Amino acid sequence: MADLEKLYEQFKAAAEAVSAQVYRVKDLKEAGALLSTLAEEGGAKKIAAASSPMVDKCLENAALKAEVKTEDLRKHAEEACIGLSELDMAVAEIGSLQQDCTDLNKRLVSMLPHTHVALVKTESLVPTLADAIAKIDANKDHIPGYMAFITGPSRTADIERVLTIGVHGPAELKIIFVDNPGGVSHE
Repeated sequence: MADLEKLYEQFKAAAEAVSAQVYRVKDLKEAGALLSTLAEEGGAKKIAAASSPMVDKCLENAALKAEVKTEDLRKHAEEACIGLSELDMAVAEIGSLQQDCTDLNKRLVSMLPHTHVALVKTESLVPTLADAIAKIDANKDHIPGYMAFITGPSRTADIERVLTIGVHGPAELKIIFVDNPGGVSHE
């Protein structure tokens, strides 16, 4: 468990260095409450969510004033304030998330809304990019058709090296680590 704590702190430092916001909760009930707070603070009127077991349970536990769309995301993701998706792995050394985003909906909600809220299991943390690649390689028969690594909000710079956030993707990345994604916490 101490190694997981170190990995989380390393990830948090690396991700925050590239303007991501990192949170940690005990379970999906707390994740739902945090999502509600983030949506309210951000003035979100619409949330586009790529359905998955974690996303669905998080939404069940959220008291949202915003309209939530989980279907027909081609039509709703661009106008949504928040995109919500589940990520598969977190790489501590570089503060990056990895996702099998073969499903178009996962790509839409992570790229089009102003804010991407990423749910990730705390236990999915790996120390290095080499460890992440090895973990993916170990499952050669199930390598995704489309894979993404996400590091912070969208960044781009012009020829004068003027950095702009959010031009080609979300302006904010909020990462919620969930310690016990299968149920309630055991205290």
